[in-house]
Amino acid sequence: MSNGRVKVGFIGAGTISQLHVLGYKDNSTGELAAVADVAPGVAEQRATQWGADRWYSDHRELLADPDIDAVEILLPHHLHLPVALEAIAAGKHVSLQKPMAITVDEGRQIAAAAKKSDKIFRVVENYRTYEPYMRAKAMIEAGEIGDPLTIRVMMVRGNGKGGIVTPESAQVWRNDIARGGPAQSILDYGYHITSIVMYFLGEVDRVHAMAGGSDGDNFDGIPAVISWQHTSGQFGNWNMVAAPDLMVRTKYYPLDEWIEITGTRGIIWINRCTGDMLGRPPVEMYRDGEMRAYSDMETDWGDSFRLAAHAFTGAIVNGTQPELDGDEAVHALAFSLAAVKSAVEGREVTIAEM
Repeated sequence: MSNGRVKVGFIGAGTISQLHVLGYKDNSTGELAAVADVAPGVAEQRATQWGADRWYSDHRELLADPDIDAVEILLPHHLHLPVALEAIAAGKHVSLQKPMAITVDEGRQIAAAAKKSDKIFRVVENYRTYEPYMRAKAMIEAGEIGDPLTIRVMMVRGNGKGGIVTPESAQVWRNDIARGGPAQSILDYGYHITSIVMYFLGEVDRVHAMAGGSDGDNFDGIPAVISWQHTSGQFGNWNMVAAPDLMVRTKYYPLDEWIEITGTRGIIWINRCTGDMLGRPPVEMYRDGEMRAYSDMETDWGDSFRLAAHAFTGAIVNGTQPELDGDEAVHALAFSLAAVKSAVEGREVTIAEM
């Protein structure tokens, strides 16, 4: 941090990196200094495009660079364990893309290594820096709806117009269990949901899931109905459906989600996230016989990546821990994989057995 700003290197420059880079355009505590990618010419192209002053075709060269303080690991899921361990061993602060890993054991290995380090480690969860979710969280903590009782999540995947197109090469590795892990809708996308559910109501004790989307030995995990009980006693459920002919208004991925949280005194709805299907105020609350709407917030999903990067570099500068630390990230992973296990085995699964 020669100029007082954290020098960050991206390991991986695929599609998702184009969202992460939004966090380094007006970041007072960090700057993107390097890019590494194995694809020929990609690292140099991205570095030039984004204003980074160095690039590498081998991430180990980036990790050996003494000027790089921190890394964002933006790689296929099966590479999270080895590269995260290498980055921690190299003495870098680490921000790891979700899902943390493809097995709970791998996640625990990463968390254990991070605990032994004196550097910041987090799994990046941009849903936790999406302003409508942060606003709802603050309202709940302020007692606006009393004590929370239940949470309900709905996700629809449809046909986006003009949003992000996932390259076929990226879909191929996601569909390979060895590289992408099982049931991508529950593990990959679903990690967003398990972590945001925990953000609102804490850790989960037991899970029951029914899911479809069979494809040989693997299955996508959509459609799905997933229910659970939190360790604090509240219940929740999460429905996912794919509707290929449903047009989703979005600048990003062709899906949208909305959340309902019921308390002893009222109900909060968060009406949008990745897209804007409902066209309603981003946050609404029913209490004391009245509906109240809240629109004074940033609702662009891409802005959550900007704030996530600011939270990472700001935590490094200030010596604080950003969302999600290793232990909580492992629990979110176990929650996702417990839902997969439940769907496959047709029974309730506890987090403890994971």
